[in-house]
Amino acid sequence: MALARLSRAEDGRIAYRMKRPLPDGTTHLLFTGLELLRRLASLVPPPRANLTRFHGVFAPGAKLRPFLVPQAGAEEASSGLEAAASKERMKERTPRVDRAELLSRTFDFVVFACVRCGGRRSVFAYVKGAPGGRAILEHLGLPTACARLAPARGPPQASWC
Repeated sequence: MALARLSRAEDGRIAYRMKRPLPDGTTHLLFTGLELLRRLASLVPPPRANLTRFHGVFAPGAKLRPFLVPQAGAEEASSGLEAAASKERMKERTPRVDRAELLSRTFDFVVFACVRCGGRRSVFAYVKGAPGGRAILEHLGLPTACARLAPARGPPQASWC
């Protein structure tokens, strides 16, 4: 394990013991804390970077690559209409699923189905705060005050004594 090869030297620097000595006989590398972090940070790949690198005939600019890897242009030329239809279908799809669809998948409960007629309901507005909800309740003539809470009771064991 690489962590077992790390130790602290007498002068406070971090000593890294290598698996094999270098040709000049060096067995340890000494770093300050910042030097070690700088070297470790350079090993972390950038975000969203492709970690697979192709070399030789599979490299992106290799002359023999078109003979080994199927080309996307050849398929599109032969099936241009199918490609156009698939692009139209891909535009229709949305990358996220709304909450009603998630509830339907999870609990087999259709949120937008009307209980009375079985038709499909639609969303007119989203209420995001108490003032908006209070205004809607006042407009509908419904009570806006919160329900009165009953006073707290003690545990049931206390009533037996």
